[in-house]
Amino acid sequence: MSRMLMGGVVMALLAGCSLPASLVPGEPNYNKPSDKIPKEVAACVLPAWQKEIPKTSQTSISNGYRITAPSIITADEVLDIVKYKDGSRVSLYQGPPWAKSGAMRQAVRDCL
Repeated sequence: MSRMLMGGVVMALLAGCSLPASLVPGEPNYNKPSDKIPKEVAACVLPAWQKEIPKTSQTSISNGYRITAPSIITADEVLDIVKYKDGSRVSLYQGPPWAKSGAMRQAVRDCL
């Protein structure tokens, strides 16, 4: 019985680590402005992320877009692209240091 309880606690903790909400609204790992409007940045980043993680998806948020790349092991990688001055601001939220994808971050940089 105690093994089942301990296993349940461990699974709950691991599941909590994989939710994108656990990253947002914390501090982003990468936060930069762009002269491009949110739609242009999203149109550039989405296919690049989908090459790395095919189940990457894009949703509309109140003032821009959110691109989410699901992860089986750790927290999802989340990119918020919002209207900012005459362009946009991107905020990249990534999981723990050992799980961060350099290719995902580079795709964001290339699209700014």
